[in-house]
Amino acid sequence: MTGIELLKMIKNYEIKEGTEINVLRVNEDCCCFDVVAKLKYSDNDLLWSPGTFRSSMLWDNDYLFEIVESKEVPNKIEEINFVDEFSDSYYDTCLIKTKDKINELIDAVNYLLDTHNKG
Repeated sequence: MTGIELLKMIKNYEIKEGTEINVLRVNEDCCCFDVVAKLKYSDNDLLWSPGTFRSSMLWDNDYLFEIVESKEVPNKIEEINFVDEFSDSYYDTCLIKTKDKINELIDAVNYLLDTHNKG
């Protein structure tokens, strides 16, 4: 999208708080785009690292803007539950041990997710 289209989306409240936006410029050597700056929309403002972006890029036709889709981090993964009616066979014992190890892994992942989601 153009910078003007981006500004219209901001004006119409179509951009969510915390959205990241890539500023792209055509690389004529390889007919592709280079990311020249990264913006963040926060508190009704566009934020960027000093020296990477100029407001004139918003109306310069050499630059395009791309909204970076955020990836949702799940809050928690549910543990595996098998029916508890196992016989004493070797395979059932292995299945129970496998379930226990998988649930230990799920607990560890949930701990990491809690840490990530809190800050």
